[in-house]
Amino acid sequence: MTIIGIETEVTTAVTDLILAFLCIWAIIKLSGSEGSKNPEEAQRILVWKWAFGFLFLAATLGFVAHGFEMSDRVKDLLWEPLYLSLGWTVSLFVVGVLIDARHKVATWVIWGMLALGFVFYGLTKIAPGGFLVFILYEGVAMLFALGAYIALWLKKKQPYMLWMIFGIAVTIGAAVIQASGPWEIRLIWLFDHNGIFHLVQMVGVVLLVLGLLPSRSVGESE
Repeated sequence: MTIIGIETEVTTAVTDLILAFLCIWAIIKLSGSEGSKNPEEAQRILVWKWAFGFLFLAATLGFVAHGFEMSDRVKDLLWEPLYLSLGWTVSLFVVGVLIDARHKVATWVIWGMLALGFVFYGLTKIAPGGFLVFILYEGVAMLFALGAYIALWLKKKQPYMLWMIFGIAVTIGAAVIQASGPWEIRLIWLFDHNGIFHLVQMVGVVLLVLGLLPSRSVGESE
């Protein structure tokens, strides 16, 4: 495969690859979390590991789609699992919030949110301006997550919740940057809205991991 000759596509691909490695780091860090010995915390950590796993898959596919010359047909095929992975990432963000609010959720809630992510993925295929449907889904889900963590922090004042608030706020900011394109900016190398989105999302991932790592039991400080 030939590396693409468009500078903004190269920087988008490279930042996608870095984001993918950062997701691997997040999964490894969460795998070593002592809190996972608690049944409720184990569910929380597992859900977030899967969220980062789907984000890893999306970023890896993005690296290939943006970084190499290929036919439009092949590129279109790559977008399909990429968008579905992003939809499931958003769904599991919501599940993670529900676990922190309720301490544990039923299995059907997890499968239901994954099904909802699949439905919105399907809508992107049939609705005019399909990607805007996904942006709407992501926006509503992230605003719900942000509002829920703010409410939880006001009630419980647990420090980890501030990291989650910052992480989700940065994630929302990253989504706004991506949705505001197309545009370009030179930061040594030329980036477009997608590349900057990845850079900002990296910060969001780190903040979320900081919120997920502290040793604590879900439900303390009632």
